[in-house]
Amino acid sequence: MVTTRAKHYGHNSDIDGQGLSSPAPEALSDRRRRWSHLLHSQHYQPIISEVLDEELPKYENSTIINATDRVSHMRECALILASAPSVFAAAVNGNLVRQMASNVQLQGEYTVIHERAHDQPSIYIHLLADEHGIAPTPNQYLVIGNMVFDYLGEAHNCEHALHVDNITPPMVTKSASDQGHRKYIHTTNRSSKRVETLHRLFRGIQNRWLETPASHRDTPFQFPPGECGYSKDSHNRLAQHRAHQSSNYVMNLVEDICTYLHRIGQFKQHFLMHQFIIYLIFRPSQAAIAEIFCSGLLQVWVENGGGFNAYPAGRSVATARRVSIVEWHSHERWIREKSPVVENMRALKEKVDEWRKALEWEEEAVEDSDETKIFADEYTGDMYECF
Repeated sequence: MVTTRAKHYGHNSDIDGQGLSSPAPEALSDRRRRWSHLLHSQHYQPIISEVLDEELPKYENSTIINATDRVSHMRECALILASAPSVFAAAVNGNLVRQMASNVQLQGEYTVIHERAHDQPSIYIHLLADEHGIAPTPNQYLVIGNMVFDYLGEAHNCEHALHVDNITPPMVTKSASDQGHRKYIHTTNRSSKRVETLHRLFRGIQNRWLETPASHRDTPFQFPPGECGYSKDSHNRLAQHRAHQSSNYVMNLVEDICTYLHRIGQFKQHFLMHQFIIYLIFRPSQAAIAEIFCSGLLQVWVENGGGFNAYPAGRSVATARRVSIVEWHSHERWIREKSPVVENMRALKEKVDEWRKALEWEEEAVEDSDETKIFADEYTGDMYECF
């Protein structure tokens, strides 16, 4: 039986005490679906604006990026979308794991990206799905969330913690577990910050379950929960994640919970984190904003149940400064030659020019004349006919 471990939930809130409810916020899946359609149609501007509207306020008092330099960030985001490979589009579409298993053309393109990532900074992702690329259902995800909640409990009422903590090394002894030790909560002591983060994940999973219509809660998510990151050497970084070393403890805990639920037979499917490199960074100014933008575009935050990123992106991109100017020029040359960035940016500029011309008008008031009076009379007559 699926439970939310809470007594009262509602989709709308009473905003004035008179029974009037505010419109329900856009569901994560609806937002992702809309952005996927816009990307496919090469309508970059609304995607970029919406993602930056959501992400830039997080950096108002940060030294990571200048949150007020919106134009520069928009330019970099436009270059990201214009140069993005098909693997990036598949990630946005939500079907990357399935497509990679069957699409020969995508496999070939990914081989090239995978190889270049040995020497070029890149953006990688993890996607939670079974061996066939099928994501959990909302009901299954809620079971995972409830297990996270149990894991946070006191020693005497957390029956699964010892088993979860011994799915992957390092192992935890029964005596330590009985005393309340939790591998993914403790650093030197029980970390209040990690506890709070996992509570945010639990609430995010609940919210994603609640925003899903009841009739769809046994249907796999179109957009799998995920994680997004930057690395100068994504191959090495992904190997660390696979070994749960210097990794994302939220993601690691969820993966171990999924393995445990599969082993005890509660889940027939074995959900795992599937790793992909989805974007090659080709300008030093892209490093931070690429991770920020991709994380926002893929909605991988614990708060909304979209994934396992708990902290603002772009904080760990210092390695981009180790890339020489010569190397950056080489990366940009390759992108210009091998990606559709030049063609896509030209098309984008043409659209902008068209709109600029369309919006040109006389700011000064037009003086009355016989011609304008005739036009006004005709316009008024037409308006009356409409009614």
